[in-house]
Amino acid sequence: MSTPAAARRGGARRIVVVLWLMGACASAWAQGGPQIQSQSQPRTTAEPEGRLLTFDTLINGARGGAWPMLERAGQLYAPSNAFEEWRLPLPLAASAFFFRSQNFYPLNGLPGFNSRIDASSQTVEIQVSPLAFSATRLSPGDAPATPKRDAVLPALVFNYDLNYSAADARNAASSRDLGLFNELAWSGPLGVLTHSSVARNLTGETQGTQPRRAVRLETTFTHDSPQEQHTLRIGDSVTRPGLLGRGVFFGGAQVASNYSFTPGFTGQALPAVRGVSSAPSTVELYVNDVLRQVSSVPAGPFSIDNFPVVSAAGEARVVVRDILGRETVLVQPFFTHALLLATGHSEWSLEAGRQRLDYGNTSNAYGAAFAAGLWRRGMSDEWTAESRATATRNLVELSGGATLLIRQQVLGTIGLAASRDRGVGTGQQWLLGLERQDQGGSFQVQARGATRGYRELGLDADKLPVRGVFGANASHVFDERTTLGVGLVEQRFWDATPRTTVASLNLGLRVGERASLNLNASRVIDGVNATALGLTLVLPLERRINGGLLVSRRAGQNDSHVSAAQMPLGENGSGWRVLAGHRFGAARAEGGLVHLGEHGTLSADLNSGAGQTALRAGASGALVLADGHGFASRRIDNSFAVVETPGLPDLSVGLRGMPQARTGADGVALINNLLPYQANPLRLDPRELPVSAEIDSIEANLVPAWRSAVKHRFPVRSGRSVLLRIVFDDGEPAPAGATLAVPGRDDVFFVARRGEAFVTGLEDDTNRKARVLLAWKGRSCALALSLPPLERDDIARLGPLTCSGVAR
Repeated sequence: MSTPAAARRGGARRIVVVLWLMGACASAWAQGGPQIQSQSQPRTTAEPEGRLLTFDTLINGARGGAWPMLERAGQLYAPSNAFEEWRLPLPLAASAFFFRSQNFYPLNGLPGFNSRIDASSQTVEIQVSPLAFSATRLSPGDAPATPKRDAVLPALVFNYDLNYSAADARNAASSRDLGLFNELAWSGPLGVLTHSSVARNLTGETQGTQPRRAVRLETTFTHDSPQEQHTLRIGDSVTRPGLLGRGVFFGGAQVASNYSFTPGFTGQALPAVRGVSSAPSTVELYVNDVLRQVSSVPAGPFSIDNFPVVSAAGEARVVVRDILGRETVLVQPFFTHALLLATGHSEWSLEAGRQRLDYGNTSNAYGAAFAAGLWRRGMSDEWTAESRATATRNLVELSGGATLLIRQQVLGTIGLAASRDRGVGTGQQWLLGLERQDQGGSFQVQARGATRGYRELGLDADKLPVRGVFGANASHVFDERTTLGVGLVEQRFWDATPRTTVASLNLGLRVGERASLNLNASRVIDGVNATALGLTLVLPLERRINGGLLVSRRAGQNDSHVSAAQMPLGENGSGWRVLAGHRFGAARAEGGLVHLGEHGTLSADLNSGAGQTALRAGASGALVLADGHGFASRRIDNSFAVVETPGLPDLSVGLRGMPQARTGADGVALINNLLPYQANPLRLDPRELPVSAEIDSIEANLVPAWRSAVKHRFPVRSGRSVLLRIVFDDGEPAPAGATLAVPGRDDVFFVARRGEAFVTGLEDDTNRKARVLLAWKGRSCALALSLPPLERDDIARLGPLTCSGVAR
């Protein structure tokens, strides 16, 4: 039990402790308050010293914005979001200072850091090493987003190619023949259905055993899946061969990858050029001395990926020019090829059906059922692997191969296939190849062989494979005027056919400023010995006329002739050709005409020689039914559009900057040759629009599906345009600023000086009457207009018209 004295001593101690705690808290508060840190913050050191300032920043000469910065002991610290904006790496968290609820990081931790402060303008100029910046990637070849496809307009297309021939021989009966190739195509939202056939001997006058008949060629339904990047074909199609396979025409189903839905996308492995700019710069890219791209880059490393090149070796030159005019040139060789896929990119195809037999002569002859598949993948940008499998009831075939980039920019191909046939047994096929191509020349070497028992889809059961094929060719460009090429091909067979070896040489020369001369020679070394020599001269003349001379000798026969031809100009036009000389020891003459029209193509040829005269005439084009309209056009193999300009007939509609068609009397036109799944720019010619025409836009971008139709209606508003002169009751012009309105429309028109106003969109009745309403200071009046007869390029002028009841 405590005594009163003990209680007093305990109370005194408690008072002393409370006073000490209060003093400690006061001291802490005077020093800025307690420092509380979240566990998510980096480990920092509390530092009460320093001051916070706002600076406009210049980073290696480029504006970096205004940022709050901490100045402490002569050093600058910036917040983390500033480093992110400047594309600079954030220094280590341990070096950060926590000040006023955020972390600041020292700038002197950046590579190559240097700074200069201008206190009068509150600006700090910061210089760092260009390698400190995050890299900038310039990829003009990167696939842009797939444009939104326009709705498919159901359409029916009938393509035709009609040919008539007549021949009269001196010692033989004459012949006449009429043939028709035709294709019927229906396109709709689900896809495209095509059916093609050929009809022969329609006149029934051809001599010999060929009867009058029609043969079905192909019937196929095609459905594209842009989102899944593949295409389904049901009906007649062709298998996708690999390095060792062959394309086989078949009837059945095929589903395969298709990357054409995304414009600009390519799965090919394309080169990249890398460099560093010390300040904001302009970068010019030259590929084989041709300017391909100009870009602006900030300071730091940059990379130009997927720049447009052909499949070949070459040289890329990059000129970097900074804001001070300093220039740096980077030169880098490159190599790319269509067989090399980009890393991780795959191409594939699956097929099943029956092989078509005797295609072109029989409508429905099929072989054994089969299934096949092909898969190719870019394992890296330097090598691509592939595998393929085919199976029928009696045959199984497996193959694999690779395409790889070897040193010195040489492309290598290797492949191996094995087959097992129930009736023949097993067999193998192999392939080795090397090739290189650049501006200075090219070379290619390939060897292929197969064992006697090898069988593959498309090879008749009673035929043996080719035992071996060796081919080599090389070319060299000596200068801009001289090119030399040599080649050698050797074939060996498993049957009694003798080995064949052929050597060839070709020399190309530029003669004068425009002419070219080609010399060629070939020699059969093994087999039937034969030598062929030839000389060809091509001379461009004026008015798109090309002249030519050919002299050759083969099999003991000398041939020679001179020729001239003029090609049609543009989309529509006419052309001709003539030829005269000797062939097989007899005089020969030829002539031909061709006309490219908006509704089709006409051609005619006449030749005479060796006691025979022959005439051929042809017509080709298309008949189209879409949106209730019928059209006659040139052959349609691509997508197309139906374009309307309501009330505006006979207008030119251009595609990609070139005139394509004219609208008819109903203001409708058919535009051919649209690219599928891409934006196709259409444009009306503004010079042909009537002065009174109202149209929101004369341009449109159409994105059709493959071989399908789309519709576009240009936003043409109907109505007349007039220039009015309005006066009030006092005879003075209506004041500027008064408004006019057309009943039934939202447009507002204003009166200008002298009481004049330009009004559009007036609708006239059968008596050419119209009304407008004028408003001024809360009062209005109605004006009745009597419109004169419509003139295409004339604006009616009416007035003075009196507006009664409105005070000035």
